[in-house]
Amino acid sequence: MNRLTLRHRLLLLTLLPSAVIAIALVAYFTISGIHTLEGELRTKGMATVRYLAPISEYGIIAGQIESLHGLAQATVQEPSVKAAIIVNQKGRAIAVSGRVSLASETLRQALDEPTQVAETDRWVAFGAPVRRSLNETDALFEPAGAADKNTPPEVIGHIFVEFDKSELATRQRDLLNRGLLIVLFGLMVLAILAVTMADNLAKPVMQLVHAVREMSSGHLNSRVQVTSSGEIGVLEQGFNEMATHIQEAHQSMQSRIEEATAQLAFQARHDALTGLLNRREFEHRLDKALTSVQAGGEECSVLFIDLDRFKPVNDTCGHLAGDELLRQISQLFQGRLREEDTLARLGGDEFGIILANCGGPRARQVAEDICGLAAAYRFIWQDKVFAIGASIGLTPLSRRVRNITEILAAGDSACYRAKETGRNQVCEQEPLNTEERRHETNGWSTRIASALADDRLHIEAMPLHALQSNAQTGHLVELTARLHEPGQPPVALSALMDAAERYDLAPTIDLRFVETAINALARAQRQNKSLHCLVPLSGASLGRSEVVDSIAASLASHNLSGNGLCLIFSEDVSTHQTSQAIEFSRQVRALGCQIGLNDFGGGLSSFSHLRSISPGYVKLSRSLTRDLGGNRASTALLRAIQEITADQNIYSIAEGIDDIWAIKQLKDLGISYVQGSAVAPCEPFEVWLEGAVLRSV
Repeated sequence: MNRLTLRHRLLLLTLLPSAVIAIALVAYFTISGIHTLEGELRTKGMATVRYLAPISEYGIIAGQIESLHGLAQATVQEPSVKAAIIVNQKGRAIAVSGRVSLASETLRQALDEPTQVAETDRWVAFGAPVRRSLNETDALFEPAGAADKNTPPEVIGHIFVEFDKSELATRQRDLLNRGLLIVLFGLMVLAILAVTMADNLAKPVMQLVHAVREMSSGHLNSRVQVTSSGEIGVLEQGFNEMATHIQEAHQSMQSRIEEATAQLAFQARHDALTGLLNRREFEHRLDKALTSVQAGGEECSVLFIDLDRFKPVNDTCGHLAGDELLRQISQLFQGRLREEDTLARLGGDEFGIILANCGGPRARQVAEDICGLAAAYRFIWQDKVFAIGASIGLTPLSRRVRNITEILAAGDSACYRAKETGRNQVCEQEPLNTEERRHETNGWSTRIASALADDRLHIEAMPLHALQSNAQTGHLVELTARLHEPGQPPVALSALMDAAERYDLAPTIDLRFVETAINALARAQRQNKSLHCLVPLSGASLGRSEVVDSIAASLASHNLSGNGLCLIFSEDVSTHQTSQAIEFSRQVRALGCQIGLNDFGGGLSSFSHLRSISPGYVKLSRSLTRDLGGNRASTALLRAIQEITADQNIYSIAEGIDDIWAIKQLKDLGISYVQGSAVAPCEPFEVWLEGAVLRSV
């Protein structure tokens, strides 16, 4: 060893340990890779049979051999799969695809869980039992204690999948070959580095000195060529890494400053939730559009959109659902607009749109299209389906407008008028010279109290038509109302109740409905007429004991049993106020009254209310009857709901039926009653009572 030169010693000390380490590492990772490939094949096999077993369940139970053959053929199309076999409970193959190598004895064996059933040097097979699902029975019809929860699911068949190992062998050989190449390449590189390390040691030292001077002068891209080993090589590499880190830190700092600046600029102009422009940027672009119009450009139009029925989504499903609804509706609106149009979220559930170079009938058509899109859209969250809408205010942007405050005020006022007069519609308004922003304190409390005192709450009748022979005898009618004020368009009941609930006046309106219905029932009883009244109630009345007391007192004063009175509240209310709804239902049923659920079938949780609330009537959600005949899923769900409600002696009601052709379809489905313009128009309740009930023969 002492006879060796420094160059030889450096070569020996560098090559020998490095070569041993490189060979050991490559051998370790190569062997690990081979085992990993084998494990991946087995993992894929187990995952495949676990996935196929529940999919095959329905085909085996229903005897759909073609679908099982299709499933087997689709499985064989997957890489490495050579055969797929589906056998029934008796071990008989009912679907086969590919080249099967498994013996018949293996196919007939009973499996308790997914497992590997056979393996050769060319193929490996996996199997899994197909079990009958325990959740097939309906909790509404399954008697208590009918199934033992501890009983394991019944095995109704087995699924077997064979995998070809030829591809695995090929990949293992490739991995081994790559390992050898890496070892050879590594040894060659190490030899070159070792020889280079033994060269002139003074040259790398001078390179380091020169590079340090360059760095101190501010040239951060200075580097040295790594040609040495040992301590000199460490210094060279360390210098380069240090220089790289310094340069990267400098560049990263500059990049972060630029990114932060751009992000702040973006956030200042965009809404964080939807990614749309925010109110500040919307008003800025609106000001630019107004300047362009005043300078002689083409007129534009501005839409102000307020979503309808957005609050129930937040109240029922939480703010996460509300946020997702806003994101989806933003994409829906954006798809209807052009690139030159501007869509912004102004706050909450309010949006604004600037229609560039678009006015008159064209702007009205765009607004109507967006209104239709919102009305047809269905938001699905977990097991609930929500129907929303959009109230839109349209205002033109012309040369007569002095500033954007006039535009904002006019659009805001038009949007509010659209919501107040029934929602889900478009109202137009020209910009005025006075600011007309609506405020929350708009006198609703005084307006509602005054309307009730002056009898300006006009109660109307919506008659129901029986479709089935087993329907109740006599007349069946639902009560609704409109608020009429001098010089103002009528206010629909939905908008009126929204305001009444905010000012805790909803129970007062509810009791007015109840009083009207009980008076009508008493008049009908005195003339021996059969009458049943469906009375809508707000969620605020369910928790008020005075409401139940008032109903009881009114029934007693007229000597009525209450069986002609049905109190209806929304299914959303029963979900959000479950305990109050159950207690209220119990109390009014004790008075002889009936309970009804409105907007029934909008979510899978609907059926749980049939037992807890025990309604006598359910009004079907319009989301089910709107696409009647054109949506097989809605028709199938309607049929299922009808079968369930009929089995529990619950009458089903389809509302909003405006087409005569739909009545026959509903009758064929077994729906009990229909309601809408196709049956009878909405008319003042007193007029209907006198003409249809009291004077009828």
